[in-house]
Amino acid sequence: MAIRRFVMVGLVALLATGCSFWSTPTAEGTWTTPRTAWGDPDLQGVWRYEGAVPLERPKAFAGRESLTDEEIADRDRIEKEQAANRLAGLEGAAVGRRSIDESPIRGNEYNSFWQDHGRPRRVFRQTSLVVDPRDGLLPYTPEARKAETRAQARYGVGPYESYLDPDTGERCLTDGVTAMMWQGPNGGHNMIVQSPGYVTILHEEYRDRRIIPVNGGSHGAVRQWLGDSVGRWEGETLVVETTNVLDRTNYEWANIWTRASETLTIVERFTRVADDTIDYRITVDDPATFAQPWTANMPISRLPEGTRIYEYACHEGNYAMANLLSGGRAQPRAQASSK
Repeated sequence: MAIRRFVMVGLVALLATGCSFWSTPTAEGTWTTPRTAWGDPDLQGVWRYEGAVPLERPKAFAGRESLTDEEIADRDRIEKEQAANRLAGLEGAAVGRRSIDESPIRGNEYNSFWQDHGRPRRVFRQTSLVVDPRDGLLPYTPEARKAETRAQARYGVGPYESYLDPDTGERCLTDGVTAMMWQGPNGGHNMIVQSPGYVTILHEEYRDRRIIPVNGGSHGAVRQWLGDSVGRWEGETLVVETTNVLDRTNYEWANIWTRASETLTIVERFTRVADDTIDYRITVDDPATFAQPWTANMPISRLPEGTRIYEYACHEGNYAMANLLSGGRAQPRAQASSK
């Protein structure tokens, strides 16, 4: 399926010139992309999105694509103060915890005790990761917007009639390929390994693996949870197109914008712009969920040398699923009896 592209003029200009929202000039004013032994741009290492830019543009910044220098400085100060407080255990009654009411995750299932914020998040000029449409908002279809509202309302409250009712994240299956590169401090590590003709990405959360041929070949016919990804090099940029995603729109997903359907096509662009930064762009085209394609642009940070991917201990079986279902059924009964 040919992807429909709605890319703003400024973004096209940046791609054409090789410039980046996130790149920082070196003292000499130039930076050379490192190469693998066989000559491809070297993207290897453990990477994670560590920015403080929200996915969609907050209402307070409606109509504004960029922060001022003063706003950037103020946000940077706040991020550094919060990181220092977390390390000092000054976030609540327990060391390293914020109150559950302040949880950054929908449904309050994770407070900051579970968040790997060992250093301050990076502050950038953009007011949203979504750069197209220009308003910085996800262009949901009317039906998808209703589904998002329903998902927000019912998240964590059932129904819990079978193992299919909890969302795919609760079931320790996947949060989908759309969000894989930028899930942030909660299991958002991605290890990139290269070999001649292939790029492999190991995602720490759920142990998702993507083995991507980079010969620009054609897609297969088998639908998979993470789709069928084929890559190619365009100069210094790795371009990966993913189709043939397994349709699980009947499943509940943590976020509707990560939900897969058979009409989903994703184009990702990886451009290393500094020793510690990949400029990552993703264009999502799915008429089942969005009225038009949308593009997000974000910096992916390289973690320190020697950073390892650890086991992500998430398991939907054994006692966990039985307890989840029984607890989910007991909660409404308890609420009804208290009235």
